[in-house]
Amino acid sequence: MPWVTDDGKPNIANPALAVVIATKNRSEAMGKYALPSLERSSFRDFVCVVWDASDDTATREVAQGRPWNFEIAYFKAPRVGSSSQRNDGVRHVLENYPSVGAIVFMDDDSELSEDALGGVVSSFRESCAAIVNIRMKPLALPSWRGRVAQCLKRFLGMNRHGATPFLYNYGGDDEEAGIDAEWAGGGGMGVDVSLFAGRGIFFPEEFQRFGGYALGEDFAFSFFVFKKGYGRIVNSEQGYFLHYAAGGFRLDVKNMAASKWYNFHLLFDAVYDDVRGPKLWCLKAQFKLFMCAAALKLLIRARSFDICAVLRGIEAARAALKEYRRDKRHLMKTPFHESAK
Repeated sequence: MPWVTDDGKPNIANPALAVVIATKNRSEAMGKYALPSLERSSFRDFVCVVWDASDDTATREVAQGRPWNFEIAYFKAPRVGSSSQRNDGVRHVLENYPSVGAIVFMDDDSELSEDALGGVVSSFRESCAAIVNIRMKPLALPSWRGRVAQCLKRFLGMNRHGATPFLYNYGGDDEEAGIDAEWAGGGGMGVDVSLFAGRGIFFPEEFQRFGGYALGEDFAFSFFVFKKGYGRIVNSEQGYFLHYAAGGFRLDVKNMAASKWYNFHLLFDAVYDDVRGPKLWCLKAQFKLFMCAAALKLLIRARSFDICAVLRGIEAARAALKEYRRDKRHLMKTPFHESAK
C-alpha cells in the first residue's frame, strides 16, 4: 500500500530524492502524464510533493484517489504562483526530509522516462554539479525547418544547452548527454539542496508581479547560478522528459509583454551587477534589441496584431522597474534570494 499524506508528516524514512510538482487547474494532465511516469520510474528512493493552487479539489482527488506505488505528499498552496509554490515546496522538503540531497522539479504536463530520476542521481554523483538538466525529447520528428535550424546552430557553435550574452536561451533537441549546460528547464531539472539551504537562492518570486505564471523563472534561476559560478550545470547522463503543453492559465498579450520585459530586466540587472563601462553598454544595447525582437515574437505566437497591448504592457513593466529600483531592493538582494519578496 503506497503512502499518501496531506498533513506534512513524512511516511518514508530517508528518501534520497524529492520531486516537486507545482500545479494549478491541471488535474487531468497531472493524472495522465506526470504521476504515471513517476510510477514507472526505475528509481524508487523518492518522495513526490504536489503543491496545488487549483480552484477545485480535482487535483487532490487525482493525487489521493489512486493507489500510486510511491509516496505523495499533497498540499493546498497557501500562495499562488509558480515560483512561490516551488519555493514553498522546497521549504517543506528541507524541513521534513533531511536525507534528500536533490530536488527534481517537473511540470504537471511533463512525462519523465523510466531512467530519468536515476540519471539525475548518477549525474550528481559523477559530475558534482549544482543543477542537472533533464533533456527534453521532441514529441515528433523535426521538420525540415527544424533540421535546417539545428545545422545552422552547429555551424555557429550553438550546439550546446547555452545562452547568448543578452539572455536568449537556446538548446538543440538532440543534445548530448553529460555535457555542460548554462541553464535548465523547469519541465525536468534536478537541483542540489545546498543551493537553497546553503546559499539561500530560490526561484524569483518578483517574477510573478504580472501574473501567477512566473514567465522564465526556471531559466532565470538556473542561468543565475551558472553566471555567478555557484556550480556546474550538466545535461543528465541518461533519461529525458516529454512535454505535452497542456495549456491552462496563461497571461494575456498585455501582461505577457509586461512579464517578459520586467522579468528579463530583473535578470539582466542581477546577472551583470558587477559589469561596468563599455562592456555593460554593449550588453545593454544587445539586450534592448533582443527585447524588441521578443515583443514582436510575442505577437506572432499570440497570433495577434495588437501592438497597443504590447506597448501598454511594456509601459507597465517600465513603471514597475522604476518602483523596484526606487525602493533599492535590488541593491540589498537579488530577486533570487529568499528575502527578496
